[in-house]
Amino acid sequence: MEPSVTCHPMPIRRSAVASGFARIAATGDLHVSAFGRPVRLDPLPDLRGQADLLVVAGDITDSGLLTELDAAVEFLSDARIPIVAVLGNHDLRTRRRVAFRRILTRGGIQLLDGESLVVAGDNGFRLGIVGTSGCGGGFWPEAGPERFPGRAMKALAIRSKRETERLEICLAALESNARLVVTHFSPTPTTLGREPLAKYWMLGNSELGRVIDRHGVALAIHGHAHLGNEIGATHGGVPVRNVALPVTNGIRLFHVGPEGVVEPDAGAVALAKGAR
Repeated sequence: MEPSVTCHPMPIRRSAVASGFARIAATGDLHVSAFGRPVRLDPLPDLRGQADLLVVAGDITDSGLLTELDAAVEFLSDARIPIVAVLGNHDLRTRRRVAFRRILTRGGIQLLDGESLVVAGDNGFRLGIVGTSGCGGGFWPEAGPERFPGRAMKALAIRSKRETERLEICLAALESNARLVVTHFSPTPTTLGREPLAKYWMLGNSELGRVIDRHGVALAIHGHAHLGNEIGATHGGVPVRNVALPVTNGIRLFHVGPEGVVEPDAGAVALAKGAR
């Protein structure tokens, strides 16, 4: 079944940067537990003076529990700017998917689950955002072993096809000046850093990167790779940023326009006291 493709204009204030760019704040892998926010997280600052939109690249919760999500939504609300998010593998553990989405919506967080939206600035610039969780599958022949464990192969192949098709459909339908893709799993091995080669099949897949390359994406953001590095690129050269909190220890700020990430990064906001 084809995913729904939704494009909801969402107004943002005029950016402090040059006309034709959007200011994006991004983080991921908060892993808020049933006991509340992680002890290594500082309070989330008011981001209204620094960004137009906060992107959360999955694993908002640690176990997919609704109590964890309630705490996470309360924590994220302090940003005071519109928020979009995708689900991570830990969020997907929830047994109450409808209720999970309802809590996000009630908290003002737009979930992108094989969907898209358009953020429209008052300067006429339109940033199209496509979000989906993605999945593992590996990066052969770019990196990693040719085959991954047999029992996981069939399920991952089916999910990989579904996730890449959802991404392809949304990008093909999107009308905007620039495109941002948000996934939890990585579209490239170039941001996997110190992750063991044997785990690459669990961390992302190259098919996501190939779809991104086909559609003139300005920037791809992901999380999940806790031992990865921040900066990478797809095989076709699209900038990729790993914003998993254990990697960044904070919120990354980007200025995104038709040519990709400019300046090239706008900086960071400290959030974690140290690597987890």
